[in-house]
Amino acid sequence: MSATSDALRDLHTLHQRARAIRDRLQSGPKTLAARTAALAARTADLEKARKVLQDAKVGIKKNEHALQASQAKIDDLKVKLNLVKKNEEYKALQNQIAHDTTAMGKYEDQVLQGYETIEAQGAEFAKAEAEVKAFSDEVDALKKTIADLAVAQKAQLAELEAAIVGAEDSIPIDQREQYRRVVRQLGADALAPVEGGACVGCYTAVTTQMLNELINRDALTFCKSCGRLLYLADSEADSSRNPEKPKPKPRARAKT
Repeated sequence: MSATSDALRDLHTLHQRARAIRDRLQSGPKTLAARTAALAARTADLEKARKVLQDAKVGIKKNEHALQASQAKIDDLKVKLNLVKKNEEYKALQNQIAHDTTAMGKYEDQVLQGYETIEAQGAEFAKAEAEVKAFSDEVDALKKTIADLAVAQKAQLAELEAAIVGAEDSIPIDQREQYRRVVRQLGADALAPVEGGACVGCYTAVTTQMLNELINRDALTFCKSCGRLLYLADSEADSSRNPEKPKPKPRARAKT
């Protein structure tokens, strides 16, 4: 197999297809990592909301206990009120009962407001919890999809890498190390077509001698600017294989 433009073009295509699969193999885990991080952030926010809701419930319990204690104290004062005989003591107990009743009213208001707050927070928390659960399911599904795709992509990559090794037989042995060195440096961009008299990889014009080498296929030609292995683009290769024939000159008309 010789290093024709078609052979090098096919080799370039194989390298590009292999790079595309490698990119997809890398992008999948990156996407999953970003989604997993987003899920962790949402879960952390949900836990903060859960803590706020729990604290609100604890606050209600404290106010309910204080309310019960106030009621018990008032009941006890009312019992004492019926037992006292002195007018001063009676008035003092009445004042204390009035004071505790006012305090009890404040506790009742706080309990009612607390339940209203908990109801609103509970609704928001339930909504957020459902959203996090749905997002978690999406991340799990994405993880499975990426894992399944990776199996097929790795198989495709193995086939392409084997095809690349086979296609590299077109590279002359004495220039194969130079080609591999460029591949190590540039990867799938190690090859480039020549179109319009320039390397498409770096847009540097090629010399007439280099263009003749590409047409005659005597040896591999590397770009003197970027080092890429060059081959003729389809349009250039077609024109080199089928040069236009010169138009015949019109015959001179015979004199009469």
